[in-house]
Amino acid sequence: MQKTCKGDSYALFRGEEMFSYLSEKCVPVIKKRTMVTILPTRKLKNARRMRSKGRQPYVPKAILEKRAKESYYSLLIPSEKDISPFITVVRDARNDVIRITMVNMAIYECYLFALGLPANFPSEQIIVHGHDRARYIPCRTCQYCEKLLFDYELTVPSGTGLEAYQQQVLNDLNMHFQLDVKVENLSVVKDSRRVFTTAGESVELIWEELPMLIIKAKAAVEKNQELILEKN
Repeated sequence: MQKTCKGDSYALFRGEEMFSYLSEKCVPVIKKRTMVTILPTRKLKNARRMRSKGRQPYVPKAILEKRAKESYYSLLIPSEKDISPFITVVRDARNDVIRITMVNMAIYECYLFALGLPANFPSEQIIVHGHDRARYIPCRTCQYCEKLLFDYELTVPSGTGLEAYQQQVLNDLNMHFQLDVKVENLSVVKDSRRVFTTAGESVELIWEELPMLIIKAKAAVEKNQELILEKN
């Protein structure tokens, strides 16, 4: 779980039982130059923040129909309704549970929440191995996008802490999608500049440490581990 330098805006507080996921968190930097690439600077649109006092948040009918009778459960189903994506965390006092609901989310967006990353984490800082990138980071204006969006819901005991239920979400996502997902801090080439010396002209690379979300299919991870064992 990534430690951050700012507070979590989606923690539950007394008197305010429901709100959507929105985080402006910083990720620590590890000095390690392992990758060279040039990244554009485009960022995703900020997540929409909603607050609710005295009313229940909207939940798609498909989720309501799939909810288990047991107090604690998790479910993940394809999205059926074309609405803006959102995440809510609700304290259900009647059932003494916390209910985390994600609606109309791309796979990578679910992982951002599970790993404690901000909702506007740049898509250019996501590396996908083993599958088509569009499967995890779909274009929301493309026709095929609706087949790559999901609804997810998890209930946990009301005393469960933030990091604990985020870890449960991460475990569920990894199991369902058969992925191995983590955050690594990598050195990337952000820019370059011309340098003139007595020996002539050269190019100096400007490096920057950035957190990168690494998505790997478990089959690819297992194959890589087998190759490492064979070499040893």
